Amino acid sequence: MAAINIKIDDVLKDGGDDVLREHGLNTTQAITLFWQYLVQHRRLPFIAETRLFTATDLTLAVATQYGDALNQLHKIQDMLSSGATVFAELAAAKLELSRQAAAIQQNGWRLASLPEDNDLSASARRMLPRIHYHLTGCDFALSDLPSCSPIPVRLVNGFGAALQQYESEFSRLQAVLRDSGLLARPEPLREFVYRDENVMISVIQQHDYQHGAWIVRMQAKSLEHENALEDAGLTFPELEGRVFLPGSVYGKAVRNSQTGKYEMGFRFLSGVTEFHMYSSGHEEDGNPTSADQVAASLAVTVDTYLVTLLHEMAGKN
Repeated sequence: MAAINIKIDDVLKDGGDDVLREHGLNTTQAITLFWQYLVQHRRLPFIAETRLFTATDLTLAVATQYGDALNQLHKIQDMLSSGATVFAELAAAKLELSRQAAAIQQNGWRLASLPEDNDLSASARRMLPRIHYHLTGCDFALSDLPSCSPIPVRLVNGFGAALQQYESEFSRLQAVLRDSGLLARPEPLREFVYRDENVMISVIQQHDYQHGAWIVRMQAKSLEHENALEDAGLTFPELEGRVFLPGSVYGKAVRNSQTGKYEMGFRFLSGVTEFHMYSSGHEEDGNPTSADQVAASLAVTVDTYLVTLLHEMAGKN
């Protein structure tokens, strides 16, 4: 401390002492106060705190920017569909979309320089370039925007197709972020949870879903089961009053052992699968197959697959 005191005394002679005297302090007293603050707060008193973004932080930030861009795309689509849109407003909206795409690209460059810090965000991070490709496609579809109305039908249709592709990719990104726990799931209106020996199954009705529309989410209960189910194609059980529709992430063509034909089934990725379920031919309140019965049937499907896999592995050994 004495050596520091001597050095600071020399440095402050030209004007620092005057500042300290304004506060009724000498150099030794100032150093003592600094030391006490450092010990009590474990940080320096005069350095502005800044946050260093990790790869996970920046991935979530870019995902949020893509959500904002989607809102802007919908705004432009509404303008294109309206015959009364002022052209200057449409041009301004297009310019804002280009600005958002450029800002996302800048964050993408920053993200490329950061090392992986979280296995959960790695899959989402790998999806970002493809999503940006589709966002750029939406922007490019507006490149031939004329200087006045009317907007060519060709341009409207091209933008609509590009937007549909972008929405699909963005939906996949959100699903991956939710499955990894990095993105909070909305609070459900109703939820039924079924716990089997091998999987946990949740049958969920969201607030914005129509009556009779559900999300079914299944999760392996151990790492061993997760590895056994990885990318395995499973068929949906045939249940009266219920139809299933897997999303693009978890859907997989599966050969039905009874009919010999291929049909759309579901698969697990990193121990998780998710798909939609709807009432069919019955009102939801009078559906002959309850949510609990659906969950139990799906659990049997998984159990049967695991038992069959175990027997096949035992036979090879």
